[in-house]
Amino acid sequence: ILDPIWSYHQLYSLFARFGDTFLVVSPWGVYMANASPSVIHQVATRRTDWMKPIEHYSVVEQFGANVITTEGSTWRDHRKVSSGSFTEKSNALVWKESIRQAQQMMKAWSRREANQIDGAMWVGDAYPDAATTSLHIISRSGFGVKLLWPEETLAEGEELEEGYEKFTSVEPMGQHSMTFKERKLPFKRTKKVYDAYVNLNTYLHELYDLKKTAILNGKANTESFDLMGPMIAAADTENDSSGNKQSDGPPIFSVDNVIGNSFIFLFAGHETTANSITFLLTYLALNLPAQRRLQLTVDTILASHGDPAGWPYPSLFNALGNSYVGACINEQLRLVVSVTMIPKRAVGPQTLTLDDGKTVHVPPNTFQHFCGPSVHRNPKAWPHSKSLRTPERDNDLDDFVPERWLLNDDKHTGGDMTRNQDEGHKKTIEELNDSSMDIGSASLFNPPRGAFVPFSDGPRACLGRRFAMVELVAVITTIMQTYSVELDAREFAEEEKVLGMDAESKRGVYKKAQDRAWQILEKELGGLVTLQCVGRKIPLRFCKRGGEVFGTL
Repeated sequence: ILDPIWSYHQLYSLFARFGDTFLVVSPWGVYMANASPSVIHQVATRRTDWMKPIEHYSVVEQFGANVITTEGSTWRDHRKVSSGSFTEKSNALVWKESIRQAQQMMKAWSRREANQIDGAMWVGDAYPDAATTSLHIISRSGFGVKLLWPEETLAEGEELEEGYEKFTSVEPMGQHSMTFKERKLPFKRTKKVYDAYVNLNTYLHELYDLKKTAILNGKANTESFDLMGPMIAAADTENDSSGNKQSDGPPIFSVDNVIGNSFIFLFAGHETTANSITFLLTYLALNLPAQRRLQLTVDTILASHGDPAGWPYPSLFNALGNSYVGACINEQLRLVVSVTMIPKRAVGPQTLTLDDGKTVHVPPNTFQHFCGPSVHRNPKAWPHSKSLRTPERDNDLDDFVPERWLLNDDKHTGGDMTRNQDEGHKKTIEELNDSSMDIGSASLFNPPRGAFVPFSDGPRACLGRRFAMVELVAVITTIMQTYSVELDAREFAEEEKVLGMDAESKRGVYKKAQDRAWQILEKELGGLVTLQCVGRKIPLRFCKRGGEVFGTL
């Protein structure tokens, strides 16, 4: 447990040995490891009893205090102000922009010289382009900044709002030495770290000035939901977000608070979702039958819809999120949670009720983790059966099995927990609340509270979880409607030779690619902030549907 991401490396093994909640006692304090859904939910919902150790979050406070790095009444102010922008009107903009950006990503791949030979698109590492897609989405829909892909140009007659040229430009403008998109994140291990920090800080202050001027002039950007607007109003004692006079008094926010939260929205709004897009495409390439079922689901739901630009929100999102598409997304979020362990610290002595009903006393200052990869594999909380991929394992909770989310699917009927279909585990996707399962549906399994924590749980659950789900559904649906994805198996056999192989020989080649991918996913992920492929990458092959090499296996 000295490993900072031990929950990913150990998964459920330590909890199977010591119990779903266990303590490690040392001269330096008491540590509690937690993979019990009920105990996680108790800790998450008792916000004043178990506080976030904010000193551990200084790495994301470089631009100012924000909703992640604060506690108590200060956190309540940050949450109240920043949550006002996350509405269904906002999500409709996210939906539209996500569809457009997914199309642009595929066009960018198709334009690469190496991908113009046989129609296939070879992508050695999908993450950088998935990150670009997500960054473009949050920049456009949340901040009104339109970013362009290489060789993409503005639509005919489209003009940038005055002052926004520097954000869209592919060359640094004014006092900047880096473009807005080029600055990426200030965690990059390069001599340009400080330069990246200075550039981003300047860009965010310039964006603040543009937004504040627009508010004072009564100009609203209808193509973004303006994450900055409510925060600027809270930092301004004179005018609200509509430019109206406010009462005198101290501002709730400082300018640094606005900049700090804007950075967090940019960072959290694209890094974690980019991970999910990358890993989901990889899992679909690993499980070709699941991919075919997802495509069939997409075809059925979209049968009466034409141009993706006209896909309606929220009706189409609800239909897709309640379907096998939502099951695939949830299964990816279960297998690879971006933030592996969520810390809390006991404020004074506490009591907790364990799974067996026993009440235990917890010493003050006990430090604990919600262990996401572990609780996501707790067999007492999840439908499971024997693993078809690795029969020697006790269950298939390490496998990508979207069917476990389908209440009307009989694939998983054995094990310690079968599908709970009583009404207490059903809710429609519209009935969103602060639960850990933020895309619950009448068609999908809804885990016990505390069992599914990709967005944390309780009052401090991620503000942008609905935003993320809208983006994921839109991006994956847009891609899978037209394309298929397979593992790039050229390391094991040339594609020309594979095309001439019989089915059994093809399976042998693809099995080698699958084994390599699973080795990377299960043993080689890492990262400073979020879980990623930090060493070897998993190369993928995209093609128009019907052009698969291994798709008939």
